[in-house]
Amino acid sequence: MSPHFGLLDETKMSQEEALLMRAKLHWRGGKRRIEENKGPEGIVTLYDALLSAMRWHVLTRHMKKLGTGAKEKLEDDNAVIALLIQTGDLDDSAELKAIEQTVNQTLQGEDAPADLGCFMAQTEEILTRLELLPFDESALPPEDPETY
Repeated sequence: MSPHFGLLDETKMSQEEALLMRAKLHWRGGKRRIEENKGPEGIVTLYDALLSAMRWHVLTRHMKKLGTGAKEKLEDDNAVIALLIQTGDLDDSAELKAIEQTVNQTLQGEDAPADLGCFMAQTEEILTRLELLPFDESALPPEDPETY
């Protein structure tokens, strides 16, 4: 189950609110999964947090820059990343490439890196640049321990 299962009703929220809450819930859930030695699940969950934060950042600060077909572009990971690089909110760094490489390897069934500290630090750095972090995790709804 997703870390936001039962905690996020996107039909009752604006798109901005839903993306922000999803990013926060997935950050918390991804960290927990990694702490529980569920590396692949944690990696994918943290990447979802990152993509949700990127979309939230674009939606709240740069939506007009997406131009024609903005809604479709907002769903396109590459278009969102390219815009964030263009605006200077992200740089085309080895950090982002390393995150994507780890995620791709995980999705292809390769073992998660033994030390996920670097992956976590890189993800946290980008989430901080996107102004998602820091936030008060105690303000989030309680997590269901049954969520994988």
